[in-house]
Amino acid sequence: MSLGLSMTNDPASGKVMACGPTITREYCPGLLDIAFLLDGSGSVSNRDFNTMKDFVKSLIQSLRGWNTRFSITHTKVFSQRRGSRSTSKKVLIVITDGASNDYYSLKDAVKKAADANIVRFAIGVGQSFSQPTAKTELVTIGSTPTDTHVFQVDNFNALEVIRAGLEESIFSIEGAQTGEDLKMEMAQEGFSAAYVPGGFQMASVGAYGWSGGFQSYLDNGQLTFSQEKELVDPDSYLGYSMAVAKTIKGPVTIVGAPRYHHRGVVFVFSQSFRLSQTVDPSPWQFQIGEYFGAEIMAMAVVPSQPYSQVVLISAPLHMEEGWEGRVYVCTLIASRVDCQFDAPVVLRGQAGERGRFGSSMAPLPDLNQDGVYDLAVGAPLENQGQGSVYIFHGDARGTMNTRISQRLAASDVRPGLRFFGLSISRSSLDLSGDGLPDLAVGSKGTVVLLRSKPIVMVEAQVVFSPAQIPSSSSSSDCITPVKISATVCFTMTRHSAVQTVQARINFTLSLDTTRKRAFFVPKVRTQSESFNLSLQGRCFPYDFYVEPCPEDSLNALFNELHFWFDGLPSNDNLRPSLAQQAQTISRHPLGFKINCDNPCVDELRVRFNFSGSSAVQVGIDDLLTVTASLSNLGEDSYSSQVILTYPAGLSFRKFSTVQGRVECSSLDSENGVSLGRSSCLVYKPIFKSNAKAVFNVSYGIDSNSQLSRKILITANATSGNVDHSQQSELFQKEEIGVKYSIFLSIGSSLSYTNFSFGKSDLYKPVVNPVKVLNFVRAFNVTVLIKVPVRLGVEKIWMEDLQIPECRRDGEQEPNIQNFQKEIQHNLVVDCSVASCLVFRCNMFMGREQNSTFTIAANLSSRWIEQIGLQSAKFLLISTATLEYDEDQYIFYSTESKNAPPIRKIVTEVEVYTEANFTKEIVGGAIGGLILLAIITAGLYKAGFFKSQYKQMIEDAGGDGEGGEGGEGGGDGGDGGGEAP
Repeated sequence: MSLGLSMTNDPASGKVMACGPTITREYCPGLLDIAFLLDGSGSVSNRDFNTMKDFVKSLIQSLRGWNTRFSITHTKVFSQRRGSRSTSKKVLIVITDGASNDYYSLKDAVKKAADANIVRFAIGVGQSFSQPTAKTELVTIGSTPTDTHVFQVDNFNALEVIRAGLEESIFSIEGAQTGEDLKMEMAQEGFSAAYVPGGFQMASVGAYGWSGGFQSYLDNGQLTFSQEKELVDPDSYLGYSMAVAKTIKGPVTIVGAPRYHHRGVVFVFSQSFRLSQTVDPSPWQFQIGEYFGAEIMAMAVVPSQPYSQVVLISAPLHMEEGWEGRVYVCTLIASRVDCQFDAPVVLRGQAGERGRFGSSMAPLPDLNQDGVYDLAVGAPLENQGQGSVYIFHGDARGTMNTRISQRLAASDVRPGLRFFGLSISRSSLDLSGDGLPDLAVGSKGTVVLLRSKPIVMVEAQVVFSPAQIPSSSSSSDCITPVKISATVCFTMTRHSAVQTVQARINFTLSLDTTRKRAFFVPKVRTQSESFNLSLQGRCFPYDFYVEPCPEDSLNALFNELHFWFDGLPSNDNLRPSLAQQAQTISRHPLGFKINCDNPCVDELRVRFNFSGSSAVQVGIDDLLTVTASLSNLGEDSYSSQVILTYPAGLSFRKFSTVQGRVECSSLDSENGVSLGRSSCLVYKPIFKSNAKAVFNVSYGIDSNSQLSRKILITANATSGNVDHSQQSELFQKEEIGVKYSIFLSIGSSLSYTNFSFGKSDLYKPVVNPVKVLNFVRAFNVTVLIKVPVRLGVEKIWMEDLQIPECRRDGEQEPNIQNFQKEIQHNLVVDCSVASCLVFRCNMFMGREQNSTFTIAANLSSRWIEQIGLQSAKFLLISTATLEYDEDQYIFYSTESKNAPPIRKIVTEVEVYTEANFTKEIVGGAIGGLILLAIITAGLYKAGFFKSQYKQMIEDAGGDGEGGEGGEGGGDGGDGGGEAP
C-alpha cells in the first residue's frame, strides 16, 4: 500500500496525514466467472449459430485486458469441479431466438440461479419477442434492473450493436458501481496531499489514463469535490505535486502536471475548484522533459504575513550548462501566481553538479535569526548519487535569497548515504530537545535527523586615545611621530536559546589602508591575533604612530579590522554559527584635530565670468574660457573646491592658475544628456582664512555641436566644513548665448549693353544670374535683392520686373534727389540715386547646397537722356545680400567683420552719339569742284588742251618764210625760249 509515500501536516491543528496511494481501492475489481448459454434448438440455423459464436469470441477478446482466464465446457459451469471459484461473482449470458416450451421449468431454473447469486443477461434475437409471452420470458431470464440486463435485437447479425452496453454492465459487476469508475482504477489517490481549512485534498495522479486529478474531503472524510473528467492529456500526471496557498481571496489549490506535453505545467484552482490560472513557461523558456511542476510549495517568508507570499515550483530535470535542476521563485499577488518567466528568479545548486536539484523542498524556520523564514531544497543525485541538501535564506522583501547559504553534502553527514535529499520533512520540530529546530532528510533506506546550530553574533569595536590626531601646528617639529593608543574589543551574544558557546577568533588590524600614514613599528602596518571567545568578551591594547606633518592632514586614517569565526563544540557537541548579518570587516576612522572653533565656519565666495566673450560662436571660436575665483573670508576651510557644470557639446580642454594653488579634473557628458562636471580643488587640503584663488578653465567647442539657444554654466563652492557663514556666496549661474557660424557666397557676372543717345524708344534684353552657395550648415536664409527700376520719372525697365521664386517687398526710394550731378560725377546708377524694387527670396539651404536667382528683363533707353551726357559708360548696379536670424547665426568672415556680404550685380550700359556728315559732304563737293577748276585751268594754260593738228599747221607756216629762218627759227626757238 506504500503508506507514507506522501505525508503532509496541518500547522493549525498539528495533524499529520500519511497516504498510501497504491492501497487496494474500496471498489477494486474482484473475481468474476462468466458463462455463455447459447440456444442450440432447431430453430437456430447453422449460420446464425456461427454468428452467435463470433459474438461470444468478440466479447471475450474485449475482456482480455482485464486479467481474464477462459475455458469452454458443455456441462455444469458454476461448480468448483468445473473450474468455478467459490469467491467469484457468477455471470450467465443467455442468447435465444424464441420462447421456451416449458415456462414453469424456466421459472424454477431462474429461481435457482437467483438463489446462487448468478447475474443473468438475457439476449433475445428475432421478431418472436414482440409477442407479450416471449417478452415476459426474456425479462424473467434476465436479472434486474432489466434496462441493463435484458437486450433485444432483430437478428443475429445485430448482436455486435449491443456489445458495448453489455461490456459496461459486466465491468460494473466486476469492480465498481458504474463503468465510468474504470477511469479511477489506477488513480493512486493520495500521491500528493494538502490540508485546507476544514478538510484536506488528495491528488489522483493515475486517474483518467494517468491524466490525473484531485479530490477534496471534509475532516470527517466526506467527499466534497472530485474531478469528473480529464483536464489534460493522458500521461500528464496532474497531481504529481500539490500545494495550498493562503490568499486574501481564500485558499487556492496549486497542482503540478510535470509530464504535460513532455515539459510540465502547473494549474491554479480557486476555492470553488474552478481553474483560474495556468502557469506555463512555454512562451518564454522551457525544455522537453524538464518536469516543470514536479514539486510545488507555497509559503509566507515573513512570519507576520498571514498570507502566502511565494510559490516555489521545481523543474528538477531542467538542464543548463553546469547545472541540472532549478526552482522558480514565483510571487503570489492576490490569488495569481506570477513567475516572470521573461526574467525569472531561480534557485540553483552548486555549479558542475547534475543532481536533480529541486526533487524535494521544505520550508524552514528562521535558522539564521534574521526575522524571515528559510528554505531547504534537495538534490539527491549529486556526487554520483550520494545527494545534497541546500539551504536558502528568506528575504525581508517577501521573496527568497538566490545565494546558497549552506550546502549539506551526504559525504559530510555520514558515509554510505545514497540519494540524500530525496525527501525533506516539511515540519522542523525540536526532536533533540535542545530548543533548536531539527530537520529530517530522507535517503535510500535511511532517515537522517539534522540538528540546527546555535546562532551567535560577534561585534568588534576599536577605541582610540586620543580620539583625534593632534594637528601639526601643535607639534614642536615635523620629526617626531604622534603616538596613538588603540583598544580592540570583541563581544559575543546569543541569538539562540543555548547556555554556553565558544568560538575561535582570528583577527587582523590594518592601519590607514588607503594612504599609509601610520605604523606599529616602521614599515609594519598590521597586527594579528588569535584567541578563544566566550560570552564574556575579550579586549586587546595596541600602540601605533602617525607620521608627523603629513601632507594630507584632512582625510581621516581609515583603519580596518578583519576577523574570522570558527565555532567550537560545546558540551552537547554543537558548534555555533556566526549570524549572517555579522560584519566581519569593519572600518574605524581616526580624524585629525581641526585648528579652529568647533565647528569651523568658513565664508566662501565664488565668482566667474566668460572672459569677455558675449556669445559662444560655434564654428568660429575654438574655446570658451571661464575665469573663476574663490575667496575665503572666514575661518579655515577644508577640502574646498569649486564645481563647474557645463552642457553636452562642450569638452574640457585645460585649466590654468592665475592666483593661488588649484587642481582641476573634469568629466564630460557621456550620453549627451547629463551635464559635464569640472571639480577644482582650491588650496588642498586647507584653504586658509583671507586667501583667494583665481583660475581659468577652458572648454573646447565642437564645430558640429548642437547646443541650446543659450547655455548655462554653474559654479558651486563646497568644503568639508559642516557650517558656512551666512554671508557665504556658494553658488552662481550665468547664461551665455549661442550663435552658429554660417558662410555663404554670392556670385554674379558682368553684363553689357549699349544705346544711341537721343533715341528713347530703344530696349535691350539683360540677364543677370545671382548664384548663392552655402558651405557650412543647413539653416533658413533670405536672399535680399535690390534692383534699380526708376530714375527720376522714367522707368529703367520696359516691363514689370519679376524674379522667379522671390516675392516683391516694396520699393526703396533714393536718398539723393539731384541724381544728374551724382551720376555725371561717378557714372553709377544704383539705389542711392534711383528707386529700387526689393525682392525677398526665402529658402532653407542645406550644407553644400546652391541656388540661382535670375534678374532678366528688357532694359529701356528712356532714362538715359535725363542724365545729360550724350556719350558715357554707366554702371547699372543691383545688390544682393543675406538676412537670417542674427540671434542664432553669425556670418563667418574676417573681411566683413562677421557681417553678411553685399554683392553688386553690375550691368555696363554704354551711350554714344551717332555722327552727322552733311556739311562735310557739301563742303567736300564744293572744294572738289574748285580744285578741279584750278587743275583744269592750269592744264589749259599749259596747252594741254591744244590739238596736234593745229600744232603741225603752225609749225608748217614757219618753215615757208625762209630757209635760214628755219634754222634760225631753230635758234630762235631757243632764243624765243628766253624772250619774255
